[in-house]
Amino acid sequence: MRRVDVNLDELDQIIDRSTRAPLSESEGQKLKTALHAMAERLLQKRSTEKTNAVLPPDTEPAGKPDASESSPSGHGRNPATAFRGGKRVAVAHSTLHSGDTCPECLRGRVYRQKEPATLVRFVGHAPLEATVFEMERLRCNACGEVFTAAETTILHELQRSAVARQ
Repeated sequence: MRRVDVNLDELDQIIDRSTRAPLSESEGQKLKTALHAMAERLLQKRSTEKTNAVLPPDTEPAGKPDASESSPSGHGRNPATAFRGGKRVAVAHSTLHSGDTCPECLRGRVYRQKEPATLVRFVGHAPLEATVFEMERLRCNACGEVFTAAETTILHELQRSAVARQ
């Protein structure tokens, strides 16, 4: 890498003069050289000290996990099946029933899916209370469209259960 000395005051003066008159060839070359030098610095991989150059060879870095420990897989969320103690509420589709004509294609019929769509709702009581809503899903046998019970139906279920508790 070649060394380029950049005088910022001189570059500022060149830029100021360029707003009033065209640049001379030497001034344009000086700006190009400075620009290319800065670009080279930005693109270079930065070298840092290596751990083995600083620490003795038998020392293990503090933040590095053991090779024997494996990191947990997954996305960190619990599935609805993990909330065994939670109350389960089946929510039927408000307008469709199994065997009805598909509202999307008007040719096929909709049938209940094996797995409902699930929604886990936590309510902040002490201790924490969870309710798992299993929303009915109906699928058309002609177009494949899936219709899931609306979450607004859940609000009605919550209001009804709140009234029942009082």
